[in-house]
Amino acid sequence: MSQNTRTIAGVLFFILAVVVITLIRINQASTTPTRSTQSRTAGILGGLIKGLIVTQEFTATKDYISGVEVIFTHNGRNNTNENTILLLNADYQTVWKRTFSSADVKEGDMTPFLFDKSVFVGKGKHVYISVFSNDGTADNTASLLVNKTDSIGALYVSKVIDNDLIGSVKTRTQVFSGSLMIRTYETDNSQFWLMKVFLYLLGTIIACLIIWYSQIKAALARISIRPEWIFLAIAVPVSMIFTFITPPLQVPDEGSHFQRSFEISEFRIFSQEKTGPVSILMLDSAFQDLHFSAGEKTSMAEIKKHLGTRLEPAKRATITPPAYTLPYLPQALGIMLGKLFNSSPLVLMYLGRIFNLLISIIIMFFAIRIIPEFKWLFLLLALMPKTLFLFGSLSYDSLTVSLSFITIAVFFYYAWACERDLGIKDLAIIALLVLLLLLCKPPYFILGLLFFFIPPRKFGKLYRYIMISVGAVVLLLAVFKAGPVAVNYLSSSKAPTQFALPDTGATATAQLFRPDEQIRTITNDFPGYIALIVKSGFVKNGLYILDSFVGLLGWIDVELPSMLTYSYLFLLLFAAFTLHGTRVSLGWTKKGLLLFLLAVAYFIIHTAMFVYATRPGRDQVFGVQGRYFIPMAPLIFMLFYNGYINPKLNILFSIRRKEFNNAKARGKPVILQEIVENEQLFNKALYLFITLFCILTLVYSVYITLIRYYNI
Repeated sequence: MSQNTRTIAGVLFFILAVVVITLIRINQASTTPTRSTQSRTAGILGGLIKGLIVTQEFTATKDYISGVEVIFTHNGRNNTNENTILLLNADYQTVWKRTFSSADVKEGDMTPFLFDKSVFVGKGKHVYISVFSNDGTADNTASLLVNKTDSIGALYVSKVIDNDLIGSVKTRTQVFSGSLMIRTYETDNSQFWLMKVFLYLLGTIIACLIIWYSQIKAALARISIRPEWIFLAIAVPVSMIFTFITPPLQVPDEGSHFQRSFEISEFRIFSQEKTGPVSILMLDSAFQDLHFSAGEKTSMAEIKKHLGTRLEPAKRATITPPAYTLPYLPQALGIMLGKLFNSSPLVLMYLGRIFNLLISIIIMFFAIRIIPEFKWLFLLLALMPKTLFLFGSLSYDSLTVSLSFITIAVFFYYAWACERDLGIKDLAIIALLVLLLLLCKPPYFILGLLFFFIPPRKFGKLYRYIMISVGAVVLLLAVFKAGPVAVNYLSSSKAPTQFALPDTGATATAQLFRPDEQIRTITNDFPGYIALIVKSGFVKNGLYILDSFVGLLGWIDVELPSMLTYSYLFLLLFAAFTLHGTRVSLGWTKKGLLLFLLAVAYFIIHTAMFVYATRPGRDQVFGVQGRYFIPMAPLIFMLFYNGYINPKLNILFSIRRKEFNNAKARGKPVILQEIVENEQLFNKALYLFITLFCILTLVYSVYITLIRYYNI
């Protein structure tokens, strides 16, 4: 194709892209909620019974509404009745309507109702959310949860008279205090222009690639792209930004992480007296209103007020921190440094975050550098918004993720890149890494089974390999059979074993979570339990796990748009399918081992949540989040690794494509090897795209975090 032809094609593509992007409607829904009435102390409104309609009035803060979320409870039943939800404007006109089944709503969590397009209601106008059922009965109905302490407008129930829904909504049969537990997605524009800007940039980049294809190909053929340095250049500033724009203790359980980190900084690792400074607890409580409450905002000025708070370590209060030690050492080092200068609890928190991110990023840097293949897969996973968000926090997931990645990298290095026999020093490194994983989070200790990827010849003598292999298996079984650390993992689950039931007018003294009963459920019907966790993870919670895997930030309430989340997942899959080198070979046996490790991890994670975070009798597992799978994520995408697609794509993009096609059969393998090993134009083009895509995704993630927590 000549330069003139490419220029015309690029310009035409750009014009077409601009026209299409301008004409398509992109909804604002599922970015960040405008308001939230979610509360820890909920009441249960009566069930959605035929003949009654529940209405929540509120005042719109912006001109358009693009979605709402509502919390329901099943009352311990498998309800199947059909319901309808309406959105009415100030003139009681229906501007949006949807029918849904009670079987599809989430238990005790926000069920989203995102509109196909934003609807105009008018800023400052009254808006009504009405919910009713045409076939609900006392024994087959979902119930709405109520925030009994806060009100955003009138909450009332009306009797449906003569099937006149609108007339019935205007008549208030019974008014209640408080408000429904809802979230609203509101916007000043009918379309999501920030996403359009993202698409305009993407279209411009593609048009430039078309126009200057020859020049870009020549430049790419000459350069060498180092993924570990790209990771470092992006991860450090972005993690630092997350460190400082995320308000204090707005990462799940970060208050508990802070308590344990401070306890270790005092060298009270094994102390039976669990106390911490009152000032740390006060800092946690000062920002608790932000949890799950999208309408609650803070400001830099409010955060800075806590800079002058004195630590006063002598004033103590009882705390219940996690039992782990190792994953809190980086944070404790930062806190110890701050204590040397009599810093405030807020400064200590920031120093703990900074040390955590620096150590996690350094470990991840070497993981990407060491692994002989999958460098760009590691890079994509390491630059996920969720990963860098965790790095910039006090969470113990930071060190767990980075240690998991470097453990995988070391095993692959010894299996395929190390050209010498392995000695005692190498075995000590392997043992140390696996031990560190065990001390971080026991389930990921199973990564030690990647030991069997290492060829027996690397140990010099076959008998040495057999002895070491048997020892590794025995150690693995011993740890999971009788290891106290594994027990601590379950016993230190973040979910409490007992707390108050919602106030429904009746007293309840039974424990909400009953681990012994759940364990009996597993042992009495193990096949049924396997079916339950498969349905839970792949059907009931599948989309939530994917969302929270890529970029559900904040206290699980700062959401990336679905378009961006699934684009990131698609790019991960595409890279796994198409990027292939010559140093690693994963046959069916090795992929079988990867699948086995993933299945074991899936079982352990779901079982922990089933036992300690799920009420008996439920038909799904609660509490499982996507971040639990990040340490094992490289193994998921390695299953798609193949040696067929990449060479063909590199030939297709190659400067020497005509030479290869015209070469004789004897000369083609030589040219192919040179293209695949040296030129790699497809690979380098994909590397460049991955880098740009990650940067744009992270910039957007920073933006939605800012608008979630601050009025900007």
